[in-house]
Amino acid sequence: MRIVLCAGVLALGLLASGCGPIPGFFLRISSQIPDPIETVSDKITDPIHSNVGLSVLWVGHATLLIQIHEKVFLTDPLFTNTVGMVAKRLVEPGIEPSSVSRVDYTLISHIHLDHFSYGSLSLLPKNGKLLLPSGSAHYVPEFGFLETRELTVWETLEEDGVRVTAVPVQHFAGRYGFDTSWMRNSGFTGYVIEYKGVTVFFGGDTGYHPEYFKEIGSRFSIDVALLLISPVEPRDFMRRVHLDPAEAIQVFEDLHARILIPMHYRTFMQGFDPTPGYPLELLRQGVEEKRISDRVVVLDIGEQKILKK
Repeated sequence: MRIVLCAGVLALGLLASGCGPIPGFFLRISSQIPDPIETVSDKITDPIHSNVGLSVLWVGHATLLIQIHEKVFLTDPLFTNTVGMVAKRLVEPGIEPSSVSRVDYTLISHIHLDHFSYGSLSLLPKNGKLLLPSGSAHYVPEFGFLETRELTVWETLEEDGVRVTAVPVQHFAGRYGFDTSWMRNSGFTGYVIEYKGVTVFFGGDTGYHPEYFKEIGSRFSIDVALLLISPVEPRDFMRRVHLDPAEAIQVFEDLHARILIPMHYRTFMQGFDPTPGYPLELLRQGVEEKRISDRVVVLDIGEQKILKK
């Protein structure tokens, strides 16, 4: 148990901070342990629709339930109350995992504990495929999915009209700290999902890289971009691996996407942001300055938006 806890602590510090001011970060998140987890009222109990063109439900953090026509996609599922047995949720998951009757494709952006949660995957149906970035398969227990498949950058899984393409992002991998050094160029990805004329970009965790996102924007006609907006502070430290709200807007523009949905904020205390809502405040300021409020959809945790009927 001590070995597991230490590994979890180390990995959590690495994933949250990128090997920087970890002691201060842990002091901050440990102060949240006694606080109650905020509940989500009126949770949706049947989130999968019989007839919809495109819907997106924000479960929290980087977990989004995406339905494109009859196909269901779930990104970076996280339903546990803690990450690495250390960081505690501020807000409970927006839906119960038992309400998800099927998932055709579960997409893992990288193997950090808050994006590749073994405990969460064990709670979900296994009637679909688990997709992972290259170099990640040896971290996968036997969950019982129909298929577990790695995708290298620009590789596409194509079947039954669905196209899921792994695309480049700027992050880092490794799960236990000591394995980060040999996974500098693998183990993390973004995804572009295409089905029946609808295209969704899921960025996972990433810093800003203009060549990557401009190339993605030139290759795909993206309807919805799901982009992280935190942690923001300390900016000099976070910039390499996490977008801030202004950078998320820049990525949105580079992608030439039609709609931006922000994620990866409010669910946990991240970095040294003054409040969980701080990233959203900055995003709204940037959106007003750019005059793109009609193209930004802000979801509450547990809220589902039907974007195309």
